[in-house]
Amino acid sequence: MQIIRCGITRTVILVGRYAVKVPSLRGGCTGDLRGRIAGIAQGILANQAEYQWSGYEPWRGKVAPVLHSWLGGIVQVYPRCQPLADGDRGPLPQLDPCPGDIKPDNFGRLGGRVVRVDYAFR
Repeated sequence: MQIIRCGITRTVILVGRYAVKVPSLRGGCTGDLRGRIAGIAQGILANQAEYQWSGYEPWRGKVAPVLHSWLGGIVQVYPRCQPLADGDRGPLPQLDPCPGDIKPDNFGRLGGRVVRVDYAFR
């Protein structure tokens, strides 16, 4: 099991063949109670957005699909994608509308193709 805490709104837990996204408890910009509550809310909204966009027909095969979502988006499960190696950027999937934040960490390989692993609008 590996825990990735570098996201702003969510923490990713890698377990076997799965990636589990949960709201971050770090508090975004501030670490006080108000910041933590805001961070949790933003993480839930990001999960809910990805749940909705995951089934959007024009995006199928271009994003990591949501396999399961529980508790209104508090816990969300995806297939685990492999990180892109340096220089292995391949053709990046173009999404319309574009959720922004086009950085290498937001892409991975799933079944031999490059997909977006973070596609919540901010």
